[in-house]
Amino acid sequence: MESFASANIKTSALLRGRVALAFNWYRGMVNAETGMLEYLYLPEAERFVRENCPIRDIASVWDAELLGEFLDRQELQPLIANSLRHFNGYLVERDPPEAGMMLDSARLGEPPSIAHSAFMVLALLHAPPPWRRREIATLAEGILRQQRPDGSYKVYFADLPDQGEELYAGEAMLTLMEVHRQLRDARCLQSAERGFSYYDGHYFGRGRVGDDVLVFFANWQSQACRLLFECTASAALQRDVALYVFGMHDRIVDRGFYRDIERHPARQVSVEVACGLEGLNDAYSIARGLNDEHAERYRRCICTGLKYLLTLQCTNIGTERERGGFGASLSERAQRIDITGHAASALMKSVENEIECGG
Repeated sequence: MESFASANIKTSALLRGRVALAFNWYRGMVNAETGMLEYLYLPEAERFVRENCPIRDIASVWDAELLGEFLDRQELQPLIANSLRHFNGYLVERDPPEAGMMLDSARLGEPPSIAHSAFMVLALLHAPPPWRRREIATLAEGILRQQRPDGSYKVYFADLPDQGEELYAGEAMLTLMEVHRQLRDARCLQSAERGFSYYDGHYFGRGRVGDDVLVFFANWQSQACRLLFECTASAALQRDVALYVFGMHDRIVDRGFYRDIERHPARQVSVEVACGLEGLNDAYSIARGLNDEHAERYRRCICTGLKYLLTLQCTNIGTERERGGFGASLSERAQRIDITGHAASALMKSVENEIECGG
């Protein structure tokens, strides 16, 4: 297996090759009848498993779009078109209509949330032109209307208690920042700024994020905050955003997350490592932009995580359909669509950040 130590090749070139393998894996995950992605592949049984998980299904369309953009490849465009056509049928207006749109609970099979809307917007933003600007704007409006006066986001559109806030709020903020970045909607930027203030000072800052969900929380918050850092004109806000992001990732590093990956790779859960590296790459980007000492610390941790992911990815063994995907762990070969999406994203971010790892 290629590795940083043995391959006479730059890290970026090695990672690009592995991203291409992941792209080919996605092609093999397309259901021939529906033209949409399967959810889970079991290599040992050589069969697919379908599960009702629409958030992951919609997010995987966005993942496929990002892969195609990164590699400048078009083979997944029919999958993207079929999937967007399918999920576009889920969109319904809220009452009153000026409150925006959401996805229909009957079609979803579960209560619609800001996460469903967020990933639908991201998929639409990265779809081939012409953009569905009305759908993007009205779905974003629906998310904006979910923000409370304190800056937090109500997760469900129905009258239900919040659940999954440690993931869904960051996903919503990332989406609003993408809408602002691409469509120059100032209200989306203002909402993300208020969300940052809440989740920094009143959520993470008050110890409401447990170690069991910290890598997932830090991942989505860091992705949103990197765009906020890049888009804001306020030097004071940039400083506060950097301190927030560094605080999350320093806590992850200090509790031994990357040390354990290096010392006990067999004990790791792949989705945690992949999500950790996604967010850490955004923290690294901020640190490098500030010429901050955190950058080198984070680069070393990224290299530790990359070594694990390169070992985990199926390359030259297993079934043909298995190659390019990422299992649940080093001992569990089952390949879930979102795990490969997170892992491929971590590889792509590492290339974009020009991460180089020595032997």
